[in-house]
Amino acid sequence: MHENEYIVTIGSANMDVAGYSHASLNYADSNPGKIKFTPGGVGRNISHNLALLGKNSWLLTAVGNDSYGQSLLAQTRQSGVHVDKSLLVSGENTSCYLSLLDNTGEMLVAINDMTISEHISVAFLSRHAEFIRGAAAIVADCNISEDALTWILENAGRAPVFVDPVSAWKCIKIREQLSKIHTLKPNRLEAETLSGIALSSREDVGKVAAWFHENGLTRLVLSMGGDGVYYSNIDGESGWSLPIQTRVINVTGAGDAMMAGLVSCWVDGVSFIDSVRFAQGCSSMALACEYTNNPDLSVTNVTSLVEKTECLN
Repeated sequence: MHENEYIVTIGSANMDVAGYSHASLNYADSNPGKIKFTPGGVGRNISHNLALLGKNSWLLTAVGNDSYGQSLLAQTRQSGVHVDKSLLVSGENTSCYLSLLDNTGEMLVAINDMTISEHISVAFLSRHAEFIRGAAAIVADCNISEDALTWILENAGRAPVFVDPVSAWKCIKIREQLSKIHTLKPNRLEAETLSGIALSSREDVGKVAAWFHENGLTRLVLSMGGDGVYYSNIDGESGWSLPIQTRVINVTGAGDAMMAGLVSCWVDGVSFIDSVRFAQGCSSMALACEYTNNPDLSVTNVTSLVEKTECLN
């Protein structure tokens, strides 16, 4: 990136409260384990990972004027993200995400309280319109309102917009806006929900990708679990990238790290396939760490991991 280039991430920031069970989770009883409080939220995590990857990263979000909110902004700023344009809302609770994970690191159930995301409104974004349009890339997550997402996509100017669907029920907000999205990173369920096409096997992926491109999406990066990642560009470039074998410690934040990798590579002019491999490396590093954002994430470390994986294949 040039010195004056920056990336704007618009989305959620919340306090992650995660309970880690020492054994298989028993829903009918108290479970011995560990409880951790860490900064989270899709948008916040992506912006944090972008800073770790050496990018000039800005976060536009809303938090409550409470202890969680002040802590979130302070820790995010400390991680290297610019939060000066974020909104501090008096009288509102900061968003909170409560999850329970079993002894394998798999998240079994979660509850989120994200009402404050409604304050990431068209009026708020309009106040920063020139700054947003001036970004080298814009990242938006579907935790924010449909109106806010529509405003971003209609006011991005020449900046490419990367969208994280977040979940199957939240991603429908952008179904009619695919032609304005540069890169979309859904998982299997999110892709099925948006396209209406069942992804029963690898053979169905081409049909799903074709549907997205027929509706104007430029780039699709589809996470297919154990099958790896299918990537497809509207110009015809497509293929599969095998998964990176990882000892999973915590699944929270893996998708956010992957999105950060894709955006980072775009602004650096990296090819599509190499971007996908790098993004998978970012995701692998997140999966292998107890924290939502792996503090060891860096271009050097991810590149080394991907190269090592290529040698083993």
